[in-house]
Amino acid sequence: MAKLFFSNTASEARKYALAVQKGELTRIRRGIYTDAVYEAIPQLLANRWYEVVSYLFGMNVLIAFRTACELKPADGSVFIIARVNKRRRVIVGAGMVIEVMPGEPALGREQFLPGIFRSNLARQCLENLAPSRSSANVVKSLGAEYIEHQLCKELRRGGESRLNQLRDEARDLAADLALEQEFEQFNKMVSALLATHNPAEALQTRLAIATAQREPFDSGRVDLFAGLANYLNRCELDEMPYDYQGRSWKNLAFFESYFSNYIEGTEFEIDEAETIVFSRETINNRHEDSHDIMAVYDLVSDYQEMLATPDTVEALFQLLTTRHALMMDHRMEKRPGVFKEKPNKAGDTLFVTPEELQGTLAQGLEIGQQLSAGLKKAIFMQFLVSECHPFDDGNGRLSRIMMNAEMHSAGLHKLIMPTVHRDSYLNGLRQASQQGKFRALTKVFHQMHLYTASMINWQDYGEARQDLESHGADKIPDVGIAKFNQVIRQLGGEYPP
Repeated sequence: MAKLFFSNTASEARKYALAVQKGELTRIRRGIYTDAVYEAIPQLLANRWYEVVSYLFGMNVLIAFRTACELKPADGSVFIIARVNKRRRVIVGAGMVIEVMPGEPALGREQFLPGIFRSNLARQCLENLAPSRSSANVVKSLGAEYIEHQLCKELRRGGESRLNQLRDEARDLAADLALEQEFEQFNKMVSALLATHNPAEALQTRLAIATAQREPFDSGRVDLFAGLANYLNRCELDEMPYDYQGRSWKNLAFFESYFSNYIEGTEFEIDEAETIVFSRETINNRHEDSHDIMAVYDLVSDYQEMLATPDTVEALFQLLTTRHALMMDHRMEKRPGVFKEKPNKAGDTLFVTPEELQGTLAQGLEIGQQLSAGLKKAIFMQFLVSECHPFDDGNGRLSRIMMNAEMHSAGLHKLIMPTVHRDSYLNGLRQASQQGKFRALTKVFHQMHLYTASMINWQDYGEARQDLESHGADKIPDVGIAKFNQVIRQLGGEYPP
């Protein structure tokens, strides 16, 4: 691994100079050497920038402006404050520039590495509201949008008292740092977020304005929703219309409920599920699990109910709470129809917090309304509900109900998510949620729409079940996925990267 070497004594300087003559080291700047190849030096400096700053300036400087926030060079530039009369540039090799700004390095600071200090949060807020030279290659300040997002985070973590504390600290620093104008802007931001100032006059970002209006949202999730909408708009997805027939509708609804519950861990044999749904009987004293099958079936088999889709935020909240209440009315400990009050997670994924839930749903719905009705909006709705996870339990089933309602209301064939495809489905959700990659999720839903519409005779229950079993759709992925993939491979479909 490439290293940096710093000469602190005359003997070290002679040793490193000799190594340079032998071609063993490269001199980057007086006293700074490396054994890296020339092409790797810029990345090495980007990774070890703080060592260079510490060597050249010691403890009498402050990592400041955007560097204090990002803790890395911006296009090779690092910003520091020192007791100098005017701004100067220190060039380190071909990959790093240290911008030395005049100021007081001992105020408003915090240690982030031994012997190295950076601006604390209050000072960061003031510095990054300072104007930057338009002619500069790299602007030193991150600007108002960045500060607004930081204030929203602090408000979420520490409440109003945290913002008041931050404002007091910034007020104390402003005069000594000659940043009084920046403090005036900062003070208006804080006042707006605390609802004591008009947010439209003081705030710029959608997140900050929503927070000030007490409708905070998860900006990371909203970015994901925008990314999914953009991806779906790039896709050409074949869609299959649905011609209603009472018998096929009921048969499809049975397997829709059966597979949706099985994916969530409510596991019955198909024969048992038939008894539960068609005979309305509890199986093996599993009253609650049996009711899960019945409740989802009752929802998805209701033709009129499945035509209802939200076109306003109020309608979205109403549909979510009503359908959840119907689905979970036998599990009172899960608070049917009541939005979550505690954070929830699945594996490593932490879903939207209760405080940001309604604002995130509202922002997401607005983005989704830009999509055409049908499969694209259906995929978006499923991901919106899944990512927000609005209730204590039942979110996966509810997300698929909301998805199929979008399909049905657009006159399209609903889709099932069979047990055998569970891993592919969950992997698609993980890639979308954690990496912002939407191809796998889109492919899964599109192929299952085509499969459900074209590969099964829903008019005859016995034949439909036989088809599903012959395809391995009812098997766990490890057992049935090879056969099932052979079946769906013929469906085709192209999906952009």
